[in-house]
Amino acid sequence: MKKILVALIMGLLVMNVQAEKPELDQEKIKLQLQSMGTLADQNAFEYLGRIFSDEVLVDYTSAFGGEPATVPRVELMKSWAGLLPGFDLTRHNLSNMKVMVEGNSATATADITANHYLIDPETGENGFWQISGQYNYELEKGAEGWTIKSLTLIAGPEKGSRDVLGKAGELAQQRLARKESQKISLK
Repeated sequence: MKKILVALIMGLLVMNVQAEKPELDQEKIKLQLQSMGTLADQNAFEYLGRIFSDEVLVDYTSAFGGEPATVPRVELMKSWAGLLPGFDLTRHNLSNMKVMVEGNSATATADITANHYLIDPETGENGFWQISGQYNYELEKGAEGWTIKSLTLIAGPEKGSRDVLGKAGELAQQRLARKESQKISLK
């Protein structure tokens, strides 16, 4: 009787541990989502581009107006490279990620708080803009793994001033060139 009880308890423990184990595809997707923010903040656009599909539907209309657009991932990276390096610091913090996988397709959501800091080099004035909200993603699984094919921002509260966006755009090219010159080569 004692052996049967021990075996039963062990079986329940194993089933419980297996039931709590996240699915590998879900974890791979969460890594891609988290990498999106980290690589953007590091201005690592060549690597950031790898986590997107060749064509990406981008919808930031809730924050900036306009229309959703399907763009080549290279153009998306050029667009971001024309803005983000102009800041002294950006931090895109994703949390509360939820992923639903169906075969080679997936949808995901994540809460986002994006902080943008800029010290004006001419005036020394500290600029700051924060936007919070939710990202909605569609992903596809191909030979190279999971990539983001659709990215929608549902904008929420903002703090600070959007004025920093214009100044960051002016400074981006020069600052990106400086950061590029600091890369190390593994060759």
